Amino acid sequence: MRFEYFADPDAFTFLTDAPVDCHFCSATLLCIDGGHLHGIEQIEAVCLNCLGAGRLINLEISTNQIDSNLISQGSDREAISNEITYCTPLAPTWQDFYWPVKNGIPYRFIKIASKFDYDSKEQFVRSLFDCEQDPDLWEMLPDHKIANIKEGQYDVSFYLFEDLGDKLTIWDAN
Repeated sequence: MRFEYFADPDAFTFLTDAPVDCHFCSATLLCIDGGHLHGIEQIEAVCLNCLGAGRLINLEISTNQIDSNLISQGSDREAISNEITYCTPLAPTWQDFYWPVKNGIPYRFIKIASKFDYDSKEQFVRSLFDCEQDPDLWEMLPDHKIANIKEGQYDVSFYLFEDLGDKLTIWDAN
């Protein structure tokens, strides 16, 4: 399933270790682990198809948070907010965060980042979002390509978001 705001959920979201039954369709698949979801209701797992179809909305279970006031006024803020909050896989951060929005546009989550994801240290520093643009953070980036969540969970992790080639990076500590 393709997600507008999440590039590769098979590699970079919190999936179950083994196939389980989806709460909604009962298909036995690798699913998003319900322990990472937010809401009063609790479910064990939701498959990517049911997530994308918005099945979490009626249970008011969310995957992400976004400040809808930051989305461009010319857009359907509620629809975009609901898409990211209820229908987009959760980014694999340690701490809760608000989905990055720059110039009214929510960016797409690409992956857990390493030095290989940037053309230069300067590009990385410019991409740092909602924090001090500290060049020393470059040294904390992994020196190898990260292909999936298991290769990229460190005490300090960097999350790459992008829109039309413009990169945003948020970082997080365990």
